[in-house]
Amino acid sequence: MKPKRSLTSVVLELAAVLLVTALAFAWGKQAAQAQRGYTAIGGEYLLLLIPFMYYPGKRTVLDWITDLRKLRREG
Repeated sequence: MKPKRSLTSVVLELAAVLLVTALAFAWGKQAAQAQRGYTAIGGEYLLLLIPFMYYPGKRTVLDWITDLRKLRREG
């Protein structure tokens, strides 16, 4: 059984993901506006989906690592 994570570590991870998302969006919005020369809604808004892609991706990678460790122990 895996140990429970502390609330502090969960909150810090969420804050880091949201900070990276905000910074990536701000950079993407500025870069898109500089390239287009005017304000518009474009693909840079897809960067706001980072938190929704991060957590399933993290779970997938952790499960993959667990499976590899299990295979290594068995074989």
